[in-house]
Amino acid sequence: MKKLALVLALLALVCLVSCGGKKDSASTTTTAAAQASTTTTATTSTTGTGEKITLTVWGSQEDQALLKTMCNAYAAAHPEKTYKFLYGVQSESDAADKVLNDPESGPDVFAFASDQINKLIQAGALARVGGTILDDIRNVNTVGSIDAATVTIGGEDRVYAYPMTGDNTFFLYYDSSKLSAEDVKSLDRMLEVAAGLGKQVAFKLYDDGWYLSSFFFADPNLAYKVTYSDDLTESKVEINYDSAAGLDVMKALRTYFANGALSANVDDSKILAGIQSGTIIAAVTGTWNRNQIKDVWGDKMAVAVLPTATIGGKQIQLNGFFGYKLIGVNGYSQNKSEAHKLAQWLTNEENQKLRFQERGLGPTNKAVVSSAEVQKDAVISVVLKQAEYFRTQKGVPGSYWTPMASLTKQFADVDPMTVTDADLQALLDSLCAQVRR
Repeated sequence: MKKLALVLALLALVCLVSCGGKKDSASTTTTAAAQASTTTTATTSTTGTGEKITLTVWGSQEDQALLKTMCNAYAAAHPEKTYKFLYGVQSESDAADKVLNDPESGPDVFAFASDQINKLIQAGALARVGGTILDDIRNVNTVGSIDAATVTIGGEDRVYAYPMTGDNTFFLYYDSSKLSAEDVKSLDRMLEVAAGLGKQVAFKLYDDGWYLSSFFFADPNLAYKVTYSDDLTESKVEINYDSAAGLDVMKALRTYFANGALSANVDDSKILAGIQSGTIIAAVTGTWNRNQIKDVWGDKMAVAVLPTATIGGKQIQLNGFFGYKLIGVNGYSQNKSEAHKLAQWLTNEENQKLRFQERGLGPTNKAVVSSAEVQKDAVISVVLKQAEYFRTQKGVPGSYWTPMASLTKQFADVDPMTVTDADLQALLDSLCAQVRR
């Protein structure tokens, strides 16, 4: 009996070690793709019964607490199953690159920026949305957000993601004790007031094609067009920035760069430092700087759509990129059906409202967008207004960003007014030559 007891004890110990190792592996081991993320943590639903489902969910660092709240609520709403959620920390801005490191071992559900959708589909890293779920998300979300999640392949419009937020753009913050609502309608007037006060207006028009595009987008006829093959490869790229209208834009930029009241060579840190020191009284930036600016200006912080600028002798409304954050289901997920249900849950009306309330993020759900709470929000109401005429950040040529970022660098090396019209045309010609295919 003693020998039998000893054998049983040894077997139990082996089992305990073995089972314990598997449990630790399931909750803490990351895949090759997940290792690109900052951390991975696990939460198991304790209320469920029946089938056990494990889903890996990636989101930004700022979204982790909300993701866990939402996923736990999902598990509670489906007690017929037991859910284990593995959470990865990954910024939406480069989520695609991390997923594509090893898509087959990547997350089941992940958030990403809308301009990454094509390369994710090319790699098979996005599962197509269909059935009643597709009908539902089309009915409840804004047209622009659905367009951002849609790709045309073989003449067919296909939806590959779930709209989550709609606020990835830039607009104007200003100190209302220095500038009036009337002043900020025009970039010329803002610069005039700032110069009179010995202050500056910050607008990142140097070494950044994202912001710089706002001047070209002011003319609806200035555009690029990408033609894709059925596998979403760029087969042809057209762009007309080297036209007479494009030259008018460059002449306008030359004039603005020569204005000492414009601070064009800035990044977020310089903008916030300038606001803190009092040298910057208006800045073009986005929702991500809202809280820091509010901390300095307090009740004096006001928000407005982008101003007009003088281009070709006329006051023209500046337009910019408008991007969306989407949630995708990995095409290689072993639990695609469950992942689709979770993705729909994470982007439903209740959770979009929660994101707005907790993080001040712009919704895409039409019911939340039209709610009094959102409509009266100073920042998001402006963002939604711009969404009506800004260009969706989708289908941007892969060759666009680098030459656009370099377009105005010459202005920083010399007196901008010494740059000739011929020089400006040469810059545009070089840009278009690099972008076209």
